[in-house]
Amino acid sequence: MKNKLRQSIFASLTSVASIFFISCNISLNNSVPTPIQIEQKWGYINSTGQLVIPLRFDEACPFSEGLAKVSIGDKSGYINQSGKLVVPLQYDEALSFLQGYAPVRLDQKWGYINQRGKLLIDFQFHEAWGFSENLACVRVEDKYGYIDRKGEFIIPLQFDTARDFTDGYAVVERNGQSWVVNTTGQVLELHQKK
Repeated sequence: MKNKLRQSIFASLTSVASIFFISCNISLNNSVPTPIQIEQKWGYINSTGQLVIPLRFDEACPFSEGLAKVSIGDKSGYINQSGKLVVPLQYDEALSFLQGYAPVRLDQKWGYINQRGKLLIDFQFHEAWGFSENLACVRVEDKYGYIDRKGEFIIPLQFDTARDFTDGYAVVERNGQSWVVNTTGQVLELHQKK
């Protein structure tokens, strides 16, 4: 009886975990811990389900480029795969590392740090996204543009909305019209809203 109960619980947990991993687009990798929430706290498990980083975080994200964003209370930082805090819990908001940079927010401004926590691009943006194809979408006041890894604008602030680049192209919107631009900002195609 006890064995059947254990098997039933394990099957249920496996189904729930599978749905979670599929819906979050997470794949299990033997060497990369995966976030898990139990009773309002987050930790990390390995591919066999063993808890390898204790349940101590209020928020925990998947690992990206060797680090994972974690939060306790209203502050965020980054841990390595052994659970060691390598970038202190000091940011009001933080996103995952992409191409060696992570957008982080202090007060009302965003900037970018490296994996050692060094500030690479000053806190100056009202919104910031991860790098994609060596460009990051940022917002200042109510306009979006794209910066390079030095923080210089490659595509000036001019769009009402903007998306990340994929395969050399991004969808942007200006004055109610959607456009496709390349990584130099050249308009390639116009899409009318219907």
